Amino acid sequence: MSKKTRRDDVHLQRLKTEFPDIYRALLAGEIGSARKVFVLAGIEPERTRLDKLKNSWAKATDAERDAFLTWLAAKGAGALAPRLTFPAPASSDLPAQTPIASGRYLLPSTIAEIKAITARRRLTPQDVMQEMGFEAEGRALSGALTRGASLRLSVIAALEAWLRANRAEPTGT
Repeated sequence: MSKKTRRDDVHLQRLKTEFPDIYRALLAGEIGSARKVFVLAGIEPERTRLDKLKNSWAKATDAERDAFLTWLAAKGAGALAPRLTFPAPASSDLPAQTPIASGRYLLPSTIAEIKAITARRRLTPQDVMQEMGFEAEGRALSGALTRGASLRLSVIAALEAWLRANRAEPTGT
């Protein structure tokens, strides 16, 4: 079975009470994963190919993304490739125009930079969200930093400004 989360605990309890036959099949090993069971029971939606592609893109390294874009261009989608390619920031001295995200997903270099700033300033993701004016939404940023989860575009825009302000800060604060 896949990695268990708190959400899975709630879903498993619901499965046990509302869908006992499916729950028994899971326990007996007839169904290989909790995700398949939840979809079968209608508790979670089926992931589309687009959902899977977005998830894979968010988890891919810069080299893997470049290789994919090269492959995409070779397949005849060359007009899309320049719009999809983002230079990865090598250091925090880059200009503010450097993208920090690909769509709703933070770039790996951005995640590293945010983690460095939060460690230096001893901040939690909750603190960062509050500094940007978002109340009680630290879990969203925490998920983006640890699991590569997506963020709302308004949070990404606020993060760009927050990063610019914190890049200018002296390292001794």
